[in-house]
Amino acid sequence: MRLIFLRLSLAMAMQFLLPVNSALAVDTPDSTTVEVQPTAPAPSVLPPKMVNPLKAKSVTVKLKSAVVFKVENPEIWRGKVLNSKIAIFVAGGMNSAYETYPSLTLRKKGKTSISLTNGKKTYFLKLTVS
Repeated sequence: MRLIFLRLSLAMAMQFLLPVNSALAVDTPDSTTVEVQPTAPAPSVLPPKMVNPLKAKSVTVKLKSAVVFKVENPEIWRGKVLNSKIAIFVAGGMNSAYETYPSLTLRKKGKTSISLTNGKKTYFLKLTVS
């Protein structure tokens, strides 16, 4: 008796829990099946390009990225961008709880030159933003 009551209760509970959807009916001739294929969203920002200014002479990078100069003692490095409409130099150093490397914030496509100095020597790079 208990087993019959349990089966009947389960059947009634399933009837209320599972929604009835006419699109799932097999014998309905006017139902249409829509297949949704998930697509990965395109990244809005690319990872930064790490550059060693002691070795590099030119840098080519996409506009939605950034250029980070991997150097020792990042707080002493200074830089100038010839055309500030294309890129802006951002100094490195301590930023509250962490240390940042000097970098370039890219603004628009084009070509320009950059000078970087550590106080002892100046390095020149050509930048192409595409």
